[in-house]
Amino acid sequence: MLKVIKSLHSVLMRFSPSIKITILALCYSASLAYAAEMDNIRGKRYCEVIVAKNRWTLFVYNSFGLNDCPAKTWSKMSPEVLQKETNAAWVKLNGPRYWIIDGFKNSHVLNSEPKMLGGITMREAGVLHLGLSEIMKGATPYLTHTVHRHTTYVFHANSRIYELVNPQGQVYVMQSYSVQKKPQTEESLVNLGAQLKLPAGWRFKTGVLKDEKHLPTLNDKAIVIQDNYSNTYQEAPHDFL
Repeated sequence: MLKVIKSLHSVLMRFSPSIKITILALCYSASLAYAAEMDNIRGKRYCEVIVAKNRWTLFVYNSFGLNDCPAKTWSKMSPEVLQKETNAAWVKLNGPRYWIIDGFKNSHVLNSEPKMLGGITMREAGVLHLGLSEIMKGATPYLTHTVHRHTTYVFHANSRIYELVNPQGQVYVMQSYSVQKKPQTEESLVNLGAQLKLPAGWRFKTGVLKDEKHLPTLNDKAIVIQDNYSNTYQEAPHDFL
């Protein structure tokens, strides 16, 4: 066991703190909520702060359900200041992001007590434990990561959805989009396929649903990926379109 721990530590040291935290932010991003069930959240804005207390454990704070991540305050937030404020090893800012799902079911938050971080009220939504597989995959787009949660996402009839399909035909449905790497709106997502740097054999699809669709986890696990603009998708049991 000691050899395994030393080996993992050696791998960790090859990555900068920002890369290590980005890896885990990718896994957890857009998978948080603050009630067992919520509806009509499409287009709602939120942001996250990932706080690493040590090399192995990261606490994820999320603004969703408390505020819309005020742009002026968010733009002034400093990871260095937050690092001192939280007595953390590293801090990563993740956001702003916008939901593309219409609602969710079967969700819960780790700690419901609000906490002020950099002037924005957030809740401790979850804890991430660093895994070797996530480290080795890094923050490379279009690679799968596993998120441990119960949440079922809901897409209403007549809602537009956005899918990625890999060469094996596996479908991933967008759950949130990001404005970290480029300005985006829900309207602009219709043309996203022409802008993405898709791996060979991958396809982007978009369309309007005829019926309500549910996107559950399997055995309390969700398989998620991000595209090269940090938009997040979850593996679906079948093509929704």
